[in-house]
Amino acid sequence: MASTRVDSWIWAVRLTKTRSAAGAACRGGHVRVNDVTAKPAQQVTVGDRVQVRLAGRERIVEVTKLISKRVSAPAAAECYIDHSPPPPPREILASQPRRDRGAGRPTKRERRDLDKFRGGAGFLGLTAVLAVLLVLLGACSSDSDDSSAPTRNTPEAPGPAGGGPYFGECGGVTTDEVGKITNFGGLSLVVDNPSVCEWSSGPSRTGAVASFNWYRGSPIGRERATEQLSRESTKDIDINGHKGFIASDPGICEIGIQFGADFFEWSVSSGTGVAGTTPTDPDAICTAARQLSTMSIERAK
Repeated sequence: MASTRVDSWIWAVRLTKTRSAAGAACRGGHVRVNDVTAKPAQQVTVGDRVQVRLAGRERIVEVTKLISKRVSAPAAAECYIDHSPPPPPREILASQPRRDRGAGRPTKRERRDLDKFRGGAGFLGLTAVLAVLLVLLGACSSDSDDSSAPTRNTPEAPGPAGGGPYFGECGGVTTDEVGKITNFGGLSLVVDNPSVCEWSSGPSRTGAVASFNWYRGSPIGRERATEQLSRESTKDIDINGHKGFIASDPGICEIGIQFGADFFEWSVSSGTGVAGTTPTDPDAICTAARQLSTMSIERAK
C-alpha cells in the first residue's frame, strides 16, 4: 500500500472514534496534512505529518505505517510517531466556553432524539413532569417580595448563533486579491463552499496556502485556547474595533475575529515546498493575514 485516504487512516489509528467523525473533521477543516487543510479523500504516505484538531485539543502525528482498517490501541500506536503537545491544563479546559442552551443549531443526532421524544410517550411524560414542577414551585413561593433571595449568576451567550454579519463568498476577497496581498504566486481556489475557502499554489498541497473559515454559533474562546496550545505565539488583537486573536508559528499566521457568537479565521501559510519560492518572513505573513481580515470586516454586510 503506497498511500491511503486520510479519513480512513485517522480512524484506523484511533484518532477519531468513528469513520464518519473522521470524514466530518476533514470537511470541517480540522484535519491538515503537511500543514495544508485536507479533504477526506486526501492521500497520506509514510512520512507525512497529520494534524487533527478535535474537542479543543490538537493531535500531531507522523505517519510510519499505512492502514485503512481499525486496529487495537497498541497496534495503532505503532503506526505513527506522536508529536502532539501535552493535554491542556485543567485551568485552560475550565476556561473554555461551553455551548449554551439555544446558542447554535442542534446537531443531527440531537434533532433525531428530539423528534423521537416528541413523537412518543416521552412527550406526555414531559408534560406531566412540567405540571408537577409548576405545582411544587407554586407551593414553595410566597406573596412577599424577598429581596435577599440569591440571584443566579448564569453566563449569557455572546450573541445569537448566526447573528453576525454576512461575509460573502470567501470572506468577500477574490483570488487575485489573495495572491497580491500574500505575494504567493500561482494561487488557485481549491476549496469553495459557504463556510470555507482555500487557495493553494500547487497540486501537491505542500506549497503556499491561504484559507478563510467562517464559524457560526461556535465560541472563539475554544479556538483561541487550542491555538495557544499549538502555536509559538498567541496574542489578543483588535481590528477596526472587533476583537480576536493572532497566532503564529514560523511560516504560518492565523487571525480570528469575533462577532457575537460567530467568528471568522484567516490563515496564511508559506507551506513546506522548496525554500525561496514563497516569502517566509513571519512579519510579512501576519501582515497579509491582518490585511485580509481587515478587508473581510470592511466588506461584510
